[in-house]
Order: sequence, then structure tokens, then C-alpha cells
Amino acid sequence: MPARAPPRRLRALPPPPPPLWLLLLLALGGRPLSAEPGDGVQTWARFARPPTPEAAGLLHDTFPDGFLWAVGSAAYQTEGGWQQHGKGASIWDTFTHRPPAPPGDPSAAGWPSGAPSPPPPATGDVASDGYNNVFRDTEGLRELGVTHYRFSISWARVLPNGSASAPNREGLRYYRRLLERLRELGVQPVVTLYHWDLPQRLQDAYGGWANRALADHFRDYAELCFRHFGGQVKYWITIDNPYVVAWHGYATGRLAPGVRGSPRLGYLVAHNLLLVTIRLDGVDVIGYTAWSLMDGFEWHRGYSIRRGLFYVDFLSQDKKLLPKSSALFYQKLIENNGFPPLPENQPLEGTFPCDFAWGVVDNCIQVDTTLSQFTDPNVYLWDVHHSKRLIKVDGAVTKTRKSYCVDFAAIRPQIALLQEMHVTHFHFSLDWALILPLGNRSQVNLTVLRFYRCVASELVRANITPVVSLWRPAAPHQGLPAPLARHGAWENPHTALAFAEYASLCFQDLGRHVKFWITMHEPSTRNMSYSAGHNLLKAHALAWRTYDERFRRSQKGKISIALQADWIEPACPFSPEDREVAERVLEFDIGWLAEPIFGSGDYPRVMRDWLNQRNNFLLPYFTDEEKKLVRGSFDFLALSHYTTILVDWEKEDPIKYNDYLAVQEMTDITWLNSPGQVAVVPWGLRKVLNWLKAKYGDLPMYIISNGIDDDPHAAQDSLRVYYMQNYVNEALKAYILDGINLCGYFAYSFNDRTAPKFGLYRYAANQFEPKPSMKYYRKIIDNNGFPGPETLGRFCPEEFTLCTECSFFHTRKSLLAFIAFLLFAFVISLSLIFYYSKKGRRGYK
Repeated sequence: MPARAPPRRLRALPPPPPPLWLLLLLALGGRPLSAEPGDGVQTWARFARPPTPEAAGLLHDTFPDGFLWAVGSAAYQTEGGWQQHGKGASIWDTFTHRPPAPPGDPSAAGWPSGAPSPPPPATGDVASDGYNNVFRDTEGLRELGVTHYRFSISWARVLPNGSASAPNREGLRYYRRLLERLRELGVQPVVTLYHWDLPQRLQDAYGGWANRALADHFRDYAELCFRHFGGQVKYWITIDNPYVVAWHGYATGRLAPGVRGSPRLGYLVAHNLLLVTIRLDGVDVIGYTAWSLMDGFEWHRGYSIRRGLFYVDFLSQDKKLLPKSSALFYQKLIENNGFPPLPENQPLEGTFPCDFAWGVVDNCIQVDTTLSQFTDPNVYLWDVHHSKRLIKVDGAVTKTRKSYCVDFAAIRPQIALLQEMHVTHFHFSLDWALILPLGNRSQVNLTVLRFYRCVASELVRANITPVVSLWRPAAPHQGLPAPLARHGAWENPHTALAFAEYASLCFQDLGRHVKFWITMHEPSTRNMSYSAGHNLLKAHALAWRTYDERFRRSQKGKISIALQADWIEPACPFSPEDREVAERVLEFDIGWLAEPIFGSGDYPRVMRDWLNQRNNFLLPYFTDEEKKLVRGSFDFLALSHYTTILVDWEKEDPIKYNDYLAVQEMTDITWLNSPGQVAVVPWGLRKVLNWLKAKYGDLPMYIISNGIDDDPHAAQDSLRVYYMQNYVNEALKAYILDGINLCGYFAYSFNDRTAPKFGLYRYAANQFEPKPSMKYYRKIIDNNGFPGPETLGRFCPEEFTLCTECSFFHTRKSLLAFIAFLLFAFVISLSLIFYYSKKGRRGYK
């Protein structure tokens, strides 16, 4: 049962000591370090896997009142105007204007021989042109709703030669204008004094930060800023990321000023930077800063990547700011002051209806037709002296009794496990190719058919309802008989007719025991052509009509199709473009097969319009007769659901970009993932149930399959327990809060033997061992959900199914007759004994 806990508040914690303290110890003569920067990743890897699944999820809570929401930028990345109004050159101006390395230079060693010279490096000469667009930039701040704006002052813009003796009035005026605009908007400035752009004059004269004398110049520059802007600025940052300045500026040379020195030089620079920080009074800023406000010059990467919340077209003249989906998301985050725990996201206490179907799935049930020894007519001799084995005696046969379902040794142990789980339903799939090897009724494997019949009848005897799928895509041949697969599989319209014939055979032979049918289980829309999907829909409809017209009245069962329905979530729920692509994927993934059956009788309009726009006219059209055949061919809506997929309209990762649907699949790092990299997103189940209800009405729904893989070597499958608890709870919310007509839930999968990594039972050494997830699922079943104080007194009455045709005596008529004969003989014998004993006593007298 979900625990109730008081809402938690986040406390701002002081930051940990920066790595520069280690550099200071070295510079002051401490023990030398043998590690290189980056070696500490092994330490952090120890914390990569949280102790419990709950610890890995996103915490829904708000930040303390007064929390600072900010966005940032850096002068060289966004200002441009590198020679305007008396600005001096910075080390980044020099670094980006240097000519490309000649072919013989070591820095060009990676360039292919014979290839053209590399292009000149990109520069920040113009960048986002923030120097000439103060109003534009601050409008972006107003749209976001931030409370603070972090920006840096260009040292070379206010002191062109680095010395406080000659300040640049135009540079000072620019920052005063920016600060005044921030005051009008009610946005607090957070000013960084140094963001990597040292005046070139100081680099040339002193060797940059390698010279301790630079600390005095920085103090003069800082005092100038405090004097001119201190009345408007309450939050100051001295130096941004001194590690990057020290290591990549003076040791590796990857960044300006590009000095390729020794590690010792890098540590010396770090020491000098630290001294600067210690000399100045600092402030403790508690808040969050998103980086960065707009796209700009990204240092050694130039313009090859974009990190802004606002998009900038660097080739345009006006360089307007266009909000990205991340800007809209951050805007909402600030508005909510974090991630407030919404009522619908809290665990719900309650129970499902009394007739709720609790089931488990075994897609690949093992067909073992080996009979017991009592049905074998052969005679054997035991070779006790040599081979120690039974040897068949040729020509010697004995009379045997009739075989029964209990003679299939594989059935009873499986049913015993199901009874241990307390499930009310068991969902398994038939093997079409095993029953009809040729794809038609010219050759029927009666032994296999009898095995399935025995499975169904034994389930009914155990008071477990069999749920039978006629077909599911599986290797080999997509689960089809080989002859049908060779002749086009579902591309061939004849396959639909063959499926209807096969379904009729199953209804006829198994329908006495099976009252819950699935025509097709999880047809894969992402790996299927449009013509194959068309024929598959007709096959389903033909099977449904066959049952409805010929078998329903006598067998009184129900039948439908089961579709895979993973939820598609827009990366930014506030972006119309993201919502549009999410809806498009849902229609292609689910609506393709659902709309003709549960909706209009035709394919989704979104689907056909999209294909027509791309000059793809392969989607077939239904005739009027076919529409009548397909539409309404259902008794309920069954769906398989496993995960949620995040989508975006912008192309960011070519590997995960779907050109066909113009959609970018993404990964949310806050989502918990299984070892197979399947995202655990419980609320996606509730969303897809509501989406289906909104589109197709208040239909009876079954979650026919839901599960996750877990580490097969772990003793405790804690991830599956967490998954099951939260997904079933979301199903409960859909039933209670949303009014979804939910009739059942089936866990996937029964055991590891047929579904490795997914089973509720572990299989090893011919033994089945229950995992913690099985015991937890049993608890949910026993409680019929998550009962709370208000529902503890509600109990469902026990229901027993009286079935004369599957009772004990009906299936053992011969045994019953034999027992009756023995009883009759016993009574007659007692009567004779009593009669003659009495007669003998009378004669004696």
C-alpha cells in the first residue's frame, strides 16, 4: 500500500569545496597529485545506480520561497561589437583571429594529408549582437519570467588596455543602460566580473594569469565595477569556472589564450585565480541559473552547437530571439517554483471492482505433448546388468487405458504456479504453424490441438479463465505457417481468408472451454507495410464475424484485438509543434489499426493527410463492404502497454530522428530506465487510457500485457516491484478518478523460461522459483488494489464457478462406474453374510 508522507521541502545546501582547494594545496607544497583531471569519474560512477528505484525518479516538490530563478550569458558569447566604441582586444579576439595552423604544425596533425586547408575558426565578432540589442535581450527575460539575470562584464570593453587608469565611457554606458532596463523589469542582476575574456594587453605584458601581478589589475578592475554599478548590483561572481581557465587556457591550450604549458603551469594559474577570489568579498547566491539566455559563440566549438533558450539566426540582420521549447518549459518551471506535487501524481488508495480480471501473460507457452507412461502400449525390459536402461521389446504390446488431460505432464505444474499466484485469468497464445502446418485444414495436428484443449479445460477446472490469442508476431515466419509466409505473409490477401479458416477451427475445438478470445496480439505497426496492415485488419474482422455469427450464441464468449499502445509524450507539453508530432506518432502507432475497428471504419485522417503531403499514396482504401466488415468488430478494447516515448519536432540527434514522420525521439534523463533501456514512466499508462477513451468512447478496456525487464542476476527484482506498484496504481487512478471502464490487468510475464528477464518466476535447473515481484503481485490481487482506511471494510464475495462438464465426476465416468460396482458388491456381500449367519443360528436352535 502506498505510504503517506508529509510534503517535503527542499533546502538550499552550501556547495561542496571546489577542486581548486586541491590545486592550492599542491601549489603550497602539499603532497604531489598523480591523477589527471577527469580521473575522478570512477569515484562518481559508484553512485551511478541508486539503491532503490524510488531514489532514481524525479522528485516532485517546490523550492523554498525566495528561490532565485535566473538565466545567464557571457559577454564574448553574445555581445559582439568587438571593435565598437573603443573596446579593446581580448584574448578571445586574438585566439579566434589567429590563422589556421600550417600543415607541418603539431596542432594540424589530425588533418588528412592532401585535404584542403581547414577553414578559419569562427569568431565572436558579431555573435548574437547583444551590444546593439539591449531591449531585445531583456524582452527575452520578461518572457521567461526570471527573477535574476546573470551576465558578465567584458573587462576589455570597460578597460581597453586592462588598466583602471583609462576607462572606456561608452563601455560603462552600455552596462548602465542594461542595468537600468533590468530595474524597469524588476529583474535582479547577477554580474560575473571575469568570464574568460582577459584584455590582450595584460596577456602580452604579464603572460596573463601566470603572473601574480595580475591580481592587482583585477582588484582595480573589480573596484571600478563596484564603484560604477554597485548601487544596482547586489550579487557578484568573481570568476567563472577557474578550472577551465587554468587547465585548458594554460596547460592544454584548447582555449584562449592557447598556452600549451605544463601541468605545473596550469596549477600555478589556478593558484593565482584562487588568490584573487580570496581577496575579494564574495556573496552566497542560492538559486538556479539556466545557461544560456540565447544562442551564441560557444568558445572552441564556435557556432556548431546551440545552448540558448532562445534561437538566434546568426545569418539574419536583425537577429531576433525566438523561444525554443526549453524556454517555454523553463518559463513554466519558474511559474511553479519547481515541480509541485500534483494530486494526480500522488499514490491513490482504493480498490478495483469485484469482477476485475487479474491475469498474467505467457506468450510462448511450451507445447509438450509427451504423455504419461500409462498410455504407452509398449513392453520394456530393464537391463539391470549392463546399460541399466529400459529396452523396448519388439512386437510386444499391451492394452492401455484411454488417455486423459492429466497425462500431459507439463500442464499441472504450470497451473499449480498460477494458483499460487492467485490470478483469475491466464493469457497465452496459440501457435498457428503447429496446429496447421500447411496453413489450411488439409493437415491438422490433432495432438497439439488436444494439448491446447487440455490446457484450457484444466485452467477452467482450477477456476482460472483462459484468455487465448490466435496469433502474435513471432519468429520464425512472423508466427505464420511456412507456406503462407513463403507466399507473401500478410501482404497476400489470401492469408486473411486462411486466418478466418484457422480461427473457425479453434472456436469449434476450444470454444467449449475458452470464453475470452484475442484475434491478434500486438501486431507491430512499426515493422509492417500498409498493405499488410490492411489485410491483417480484414483477417481480424473475418474472424470476429465468424465467431459472432456461428459460435457466440452457443459459447457465450467475447472476442477482440489487442494493440500495443505505448504513450507518446511531447518533449515540451507547452509547444504546439511538439504536441502535433506526438499526436501524429500516436495515430501511426495506435490509430492505424484502432480507428478502422473502434472508430470511423477508415484510417485516421491525420495519417492519410500526412502521407499525401509527402506524396505517399500507398495507404489502401476500404470499400464500403470492407468498412462494414471491419467497423465495430470488437467486444472490448485490449491494449499492451510498457513504456512512454518522448518526442520533439526539432532534429537534434540524427540516430534517433525519424525522417518518415519528421519526429525526434528523445531521452529524459530524469526517467528511470531498465537494464534494457526501457523507460519506467507510470503516468503514461493513465494518459494512453484517457486518450483511447477520448477517441473511441467509454469502451470496456483490458490492460492485456504490462511488464518490464530486470537484472536476471539480481536476487531481488526490485525494479519490477516498483514498476508494478506504480503502473497498477496509475490504472487505479484511471478507473476511479477518470472513469475509465477498466476491466482487467495482466502482468507480463509468467516466467523466465519463456520470457527471459521478464518473468515473475525464476527458472533454473528445471525448477520455478517465485521472485519478490510475484509475491507483491499476489498481494495486490488479494487486496484487489490498494485499500486504505476507507476501503478496508469492503470485501468481494467469493465466487465459485460450477461447471458440470468440467467437474471431477464427469471426466472420470469409468472410475465412477467401477467404484459404484465395488460398493454394490460390498453391500450384496454384507447382506448375504448377514442372511446366512442369521439362518445358521436359527437351525442350531
